[in-house]
Amino acid sequence: MRKLSSTPRRPSWSVFTAQELDQNSWQQLIRNEIPAVVIRDFATPAECSRLIDRAQVIGFESYKNVVPPIDRIGATVFEHNGSDVSGYFQRAEQCRALQGEIFSQSFSPLERLMSRLRQATGAPVQIAADPKHGTYCAGLIRRIENGTLLHIDYAPAEQPEWWVAQVQVQLAWNLYLELDPQNPGRTHVYNREWAPEDEVYKLAGTYGYSRPVVEGAEKYTLRPTMGDVYIFSTRNYHEVDSSGGHRTTVTSAIGTLPDGRIVLWS
Repeated sequence: MRKLSSTPRRPSWSVFTAQELDQNSWQQLIRNEIPAVVIRDFATPAECSRLIDRAQVIGFESYKNVVPPIDRIGATVFEHNGSDVSGYFQRAEQCRALQGEIFSQSFSPLERLMSRLRQATGAPVQIAADPKHGTYCAGLIRRIENGTLLHIDYAPAEQPEWWVAQVQVQLAWNLYLELDPQNPGRTHVYNREWAPEDEVYKLAGTYGYSRPVVEGAEKYTLRPTMGDVYIFSTRNYHEVDSSGGHRTTVTSAIGTLPDGRIVLWS
């Protein structure tokens, strides 16, 4: 397991708007020089609608022991923290089958996203695969409608025993399929990267952190738009507001490896 940095990078962001994805903005994002990148018009309204329709037929399940509740179709490493690696991979195989059924009714956001990343970065892009356990699941269909706690998503800190813990930078992408037009549920990203000493701010029994951990940090507010993809660093603390209605996304983690590859997992 590699040593985690105890000195998070905290330069001021150069801009406070999401930049269009290209090679330059990608490099700025992974250096934490900008808060987010965007791929506009990634999916048409008709493509989004067909994905939602099939997902509703299959049905959503709630994350285990998460408050406020979050619904999803798919498997997450978060729900198998600790030593339950084999349990995750058993579930991942089942979830890939469900994902294929949903995507077959419209298109694969996952394949389209990986193609766009290859074009923009010139790097190899693939689904993460553990040599011992197999291929990760990537691409949840998720509903966050009651908001989230202030938190991070960072495998080197949260899943140190897992293969994905070797990533150097961890990001998330979200394709917004369905949003309330008046209150879509904004995402707030803080220019404050997790560091090991931050664990004193962890809220016991939850995935969240207390607000003093981001005191004085710059904040970028993302107002999601249907059919667009936004990508941001999830080592930065972030939170989602509650929404006025359905807020459905396709999402996964993105990680950069020391050898230059980009991998995706959920």
